[in-house]
Amino acid sequence: MSQGIEVKAVTKVVMCPLCGYLGDDAGKVFDSLRNATPTPVLKCPKCGVEVRSEEFATHLRKHARIGGKTWTCDICGAKLNGEGAFLRHVKEHLLLSVRRGGLTVYYCLVCGQEFITKNSALAHIRSKHEAE
Repeated sequence: MSQGIEVKAVTKVVMCPLCGYLGDDAGKVFDSLRNATPTPVLKCPKCGVEVRSEEFATHLRKHARIGGKTWTCDICGAKLNGEGAFLRHVKEHLLLSVRRGGLTVYYCLVCGQEFITKNSALAHIRSKHEAE
């Protein structure tokens, strides 16, 4: 990784559909992202299923356990109150926060696109990587 770059996962576990990594080493995922060529079919690091990139965020909904009003993320174990909070959380598994030269940008792990704000990155995932 280049000097002067600080890479963080937005959630405690980062998943990379490009390299298949699932863990807490955001730097490893960032290096993979910089070297990979996005493909139209990705592999879910959690269950191994091949998923079209346009449907990747939708696929991640399957990695939930529902108990009453609490949704538990099967990827990292986070407990969330309600479906909306869970869906936002799942999309955050597909983001990296990269700080370089005083500026923080967010990378979409599905396609590698860069965003200035977390909300614009989440909106991108909703519009490009989530089936209706």
